[in-house]
Amino acid sequence: MDFIDQVGLLRVSETSLEILEKREEFIRMGQSGPEDLFSELCFCLLAANTSAEMGLRVQKVVGKKRFMSLPEEDLRVLLKRVKYRFYNVRSRFIVNARWIAPELPGLVASSDRNAVREYLVSNVDGIGYKEASHFLRNVGIFDFAILDKHVQKMLLPVSDVRVGSLTSRKYLELEAMFRKISETFQLEPGILDLYMWKIATGRIIK
Repeated sequence: MDFIDQVGLLRVSETSLEILEKREEFIRMGQSGPEDLFSELCFCLLAANTSAEMGLRVQKVVGKKRFMSLPEEDLRVLLKRVKYRFYNVRSRFIVNARWIAPELPGLVASSDRNAVREYLVSNVDGIGYKEASHFLRNVGIFDFAILDKHVQKMLLPVSDVRVGSLTSRKYLELEAMFRKISETFQLEPGILDLYMWKIATGRIIK
C-alpha cells in the first residue's frame, strides 16, 4: 500500500480529528506575540538535522525567555548540557536571529506568504526552505511542504530526487509535486505533511 492509499485511510480515521486539533493549535500559535513566535522559530532551528522530539525537548528546557536573553556562551553550555548535538552552531544561530523577533507577528500576518518565506530564508542564519516552511506551518500558514527525509522517502516512487540534502531548486521542484498531490486530497500542503508524518513515525508532534 503506497502513502497515497494510507493517507486516504487516515482521513476517515480518528487521525483526522487529531490533525484538525493540531491545525487549530498552530493557528492559535500564529496569533501569539514576538517571544512565543521566536521560541517557535528556535524550535525549527533546533529540530533541523536532528528530530522534532529533540527540538521540542530543548525548547522546553530553554524556555521562551531564555531564547531571547541568554548570552551566547550560556546558551551554548545549556544546549551541551542537555546533550544537544549542534550546541555551538545552533546557539550562534539563535542569538544572531534575535533581531527578527519583533518582526515576526507582522510577517506571520502578511498575505504575501511566499515573500515571507523568502525573507526568512535569505535573512536568518540556519533557516532554509524546510525550516522556514516548518516554522510557517507551526504558526498557522499551511501553504508549504516540510520536505524532511521521512517525506522525501515517501515521495521516491513518484520523484527522482535523491533522499538527503536538497538544493533550493530541487526543494522547490519537489514541493511543486507535493502541492499537486495535496490538491488531489483537497488538503493544504502543511496539513498533508502531518498525515505523512503519522504514516512515517506513528506520531504527530509539530
